[in-house]
Amino acid sequence: MGFFDEFGTPSDIKPNKKLDTKEMLTNGIRDQLALLNGEEVLNNKGETIRSWFRDGRFMPTVGIFGLFDGKALSFKKGGEKAMLEKFQKAFESGEFDKFVKAVDIKREENTAKLLEARKKIGTTSKKLK
Repeated sequence: MGFFDEFGTPSDIKPNKKLDTKEMLTNGIRDQLALLNGEEVLNNKGETIRSWFRDGRFMPTVGIFGLFDGKALSFKKGGEKAMLEKFQKAFESGEFDKFVKAVDIKREENTAKLLEARKKIGTTSKKLK
């Protein structure tokens, strides 16, 4: 049996559907609740994710962006789960929509920068040939 018989023929790889900001935040809340329940939660690289509760500060993130633009809320030790559950309810009710929209814009800007950088790399590599 040949290689292509076993693994198929080469084809275009279609990227996975990109999650929107609200979906990412929903998944983040789920993961943070799991962390608070003592479960090990891994990222796509197989590394343990960071808690949003660190050093007396609550800093929710969406991908690489902080939801509150680098700002944090303080919390009392032992109150993490209750705070996260209230955070989830507030998010679901739309209380954070302006913050989600701001992260949407940052994500779009970041994607545009990455695409532009890839174009430059492609142009450079063509010149080298």
